[in-house]
Amino acid sequence: MSEAGITRAAWIVAALVVSAALGPRLALPLAGMVGLVIVEQVAFGGRLSGLLGALLDWASPAYRRRVICHEAGHIVVAHLLGIPLRGYVLGPWQAFRHGIPGYGGVQLDQAPMRTWEAQGGIPWADLERYSLFWMAGAAAESLQYGQVVGDEEDRQQLAKLLAGISAAQPLTSAAQMRAYINRFLRQSRALLQAHPEAYAVAVRHLEQGSPLQDCLAALAASLEERCQQPDTFTLNTAEHYCSAVKR
Repeated sequence: MSEAGITRAAWIVAALVVSAALGPRLALPLAGMVGLVIVEQVAFGGRLSGLLGALLDWASPAYRRRVICHEAGHIVVAHLLGIPLRGYVLGPWQAFRHGIPGYGGVQLDQAPMRTWEAQGGIPWADLERYSLFWMAGAAAESLQYGQVVGDEEDRQQLAKLLAGISAAQPLTSAAQMRAYINRFLRQSRALLQAHPEAYAVAVRHLEQGSPLQDCLAALAASLEERCQQPDTFTLNTAEHYCSAVKR
């Protein structure tokens, strides 16, 4: 059971105990509420209560900004590394309508995954690119806020990728897994630090709710503009920008 599920179960048990102590007059309405919670858990898998909690979080401008900063990191790194995206969904209600838990996020094109499945595993080169993508949200949060609070699902996705490494390069321990995850986090941070203007463009377009293609076009234009001004930044940074544009 997830942490959220355990929390809901604890509240249900507590409510039943309290209802028994209150007596029948107050216990019946409370028991009815508990019954509704149980039905929601069984029939909807906790999605409605999860939506309510997400809507309460989303009401905070600071929280919305943090989610946008996180997802902008994914988009920038995907663009730089040539990872195809299908779109993005932001906001609890939009995510709920699309059957996505939480606040939504960036949606990957599934074609490469089908190719890996047909091949029996993910090639190492693709694994590195997609690992950088999955850690880019956490990297963006750490750069903007100094700490990360929204990377649990991303780490789970990365762990699935690492579990798909071919037998020639297996990860045999949890320590190795953590080492790889931390390595990809550092590399994603470096990519975003090398492309601050592109990151700012992505944040602005997500705040405006722009279509993904408009956001990607603006990113490409930003990178191209920086390549035309090599005297304003270091050679290494220029190489990062220009190689990204060439992809």
